[in-house]
Formats: sequence, structure tokens, C-alpha cells
Amino acid sequence: MYEVIIERPRLGGGWGSKERRAEMRFRADPEHDPAPTSEPISRGRGSKHLNENLAPLRRFLLSRVGRPWNAVHSEISATLRLTSAVQKHVLDHLREMVYMNVVQIGDDLYECGSWGVQEFRRSRWTPVYVCPKTGLLKKVPPRPARFKPPTVRDVVPIDRDAQYRKIAGQWYRITLTPIPAAPDWLDLRDVLLGDLRNLGTTWQREVTLREHYGYRDRYATAKRQIGKNELRRLPQEVR
Repeated sequence: MYEVIIERPRLGGGWGSKERRAEMRFRADPEHDPAPTSEPISRGRGSKHLNENLAPLRRFLLSRVGRPWNAVHSEISATLRLTSAVQKHVLDHLREMVYMNVVQIGDDLYECGSWGVQEFRRSRWTPVYVCPKTGLLKKVPPRPARFKPPTVRDVVPIDRDAQYRKIAGQWYRITLTPIPAAPDWLDLRDVLLGDLRNLGTTWQREVTLREHYGYRDRYATAKRQIGKNELRRLPQEVR
């Protein structure tokens, strides 16, 4: 597999090639210095060049959809030597073509990484993922077109520490507080979402907070119904 993915065919092979005949004539010139400064490594066989033909690896992964990812990975690794930099390059591409660290929240799939959590969608470059529940290799499902009917805005941001939010027909001022650097989840309670420890893993909490408030590192600590004077500050279309 690695020979197809990484290496291109040898070029310029054979002593009878046009380039080789020109070289021989040049060396036969009496004024030419016979001491060569360098010699080709593979005389008469041409030279190899690195290739980035990833289509065979992509087809191989798609042909293994439905199988355990560990078995697929072992099948690929069995033909490679990690001591070879060229063959190890295949595994580098493999990590780029498979979503491996995946969490499922509701019906949506998210990729976890050092940058946080982000929703992913199927692409030609990364067509498969490892199911977090079964460990099977699966195709990344195409994201369905979601029709969202127009809705009345119920959130008006003020700044990173506050926002107006319409709840059950009434407008409230919500106070947002940064989550401590070393939080004790047992002590953190969101006035709208409840105990943060009940929102799942750290990644799931961050996704929920970002979807609800626009920030993954803040939660609601206070809620106050606003009066008429403060209500006039809101945009006319949301009152």
C-alpha cells in the first residue's frame, strides 16, 4: 500500500535514455574533468520521488466501513515498518483522514481536540470516523439541510458578562460569570440549566454553554426581571 501512496514510479530509467546519452557524450569530452562531484544512488534505474496519491488509502478505508477500527488499523500497520520514515508517513495521513476522537451529543457528532469541540461534516478528505459507542468505522453522514422557520429573537447580548433573555414571555437580565480555572463542579449551578455537573463530560458542558450563551467558559449566576425603563432599551423588533 505504501508504495502506491507514497512513491511515484522511477523516472529516467535505463542507460539508453536521451538524458543518459547526453551525459555520456559530455563525459567523453576530453576537456571535461573526469572526476565526478556526485554519483546517482541508483545508477541505471532512475530515481524515486515522494508522491501524495491518497486515493488508494481513501478507497481502502471506505471498503472497511462497518468493521472494528482497531482491526482496520492493525491491518494497515501490519504492512508498515515504523522504523521507515517513508512508510510511517502513511500513518500520518491516516490520522488526518479518520475522525478518531468523536463524541455524540444528541443527533450531532463532534470532534474533540486540543482546540476544543467542533461539529464535523463529511468531506472528500476525511470521509470516515470511529463510532464512539461501537468502535466501528463508519461513513461521516452528510449534514441534512435543516429548514429553520423564522423565529422571534429572545436573546439580546449586552457584553461578555450579561445578556437580556426572554423566558416564558418575560424579559430578564442574565448575569454571566467565568468558570473558575479549577472548578468544583459540585458547587457550580446555572440558574437556567441547573447543576453543571449534570451536563455530561467537560466537552459536552462546553458545547451546551456555547450553544446557550455564546461562550463555553461562562455560566448564568443570576436572573433579574427587567422593568419598563430597561425594556425600552431593547430593539423595537424584539419587545
